[in-house]
Amino acid sequence: MITVLVLGDAHIPERAQEVPHTIRRKIEELSPVDVVISPGDYTTEDTMEWIASLGEKALMVVGNCDFGLPLPHRVTKGIGDVKVTVDHGSGVHPRGDPDQLSAIAEEEGSDIIFTGHTHRPEFREHRGVLIVNPGSLTGVPSGGGPSPGPSFMYGTIDGKEVWMKLYMLKRDRLETEEFETEL
Repeated sequence: MITVLVLGDAHIPERAQEVPHTIRRKIEELSPVDVVISPGDYTTEDTMEWIASLGEKALMVVGNCDFGLPLPHRVTKGIGDVKVTVDHGSGVHPRGDPDQLSAIAEEEGSDIIFTGHTHRPEFREHRGVLIVNPGSLTGVPSGGGPSPGPSFMYGTIDGKEVWMKLYMLKRDRLETEEFETEL
């Protein structure tokens, strides 16, 4: 069983000064994980390095606001028995379009695409591809509209079984929602 932490769209310090304390405490409680996955928009090297430090391995890409950071635009790797692609999603119009995200994963031969850019959490299957978006780590709005609040996901990949727990800060309370699927 492989543990994963999925987080992105922090936008520190351009849109937020820091990760909310309640979110940061929970992340640090769950860390280190086997693999940290992040679809970008850190905006600073310090934020990028902190996120990378949360896992034994890191699958990270740049977002559309990560100017000059030393990361690829897309990465595809195997995690256990599944193949995953990490892509910020800024080339997808309209934002978060499931047909286009599924097409990217299909092109890469992936079972799962981890994406961001919309700042809205998502866990759903579309055309045989699992689409996972952790939302915005700081809860800042995206160029496409508001964020429902600061969020991230923690989960496991066990063979072809994927389990994720969404953590979202609402009115100073950490709420959770669990998702599970077999690929």
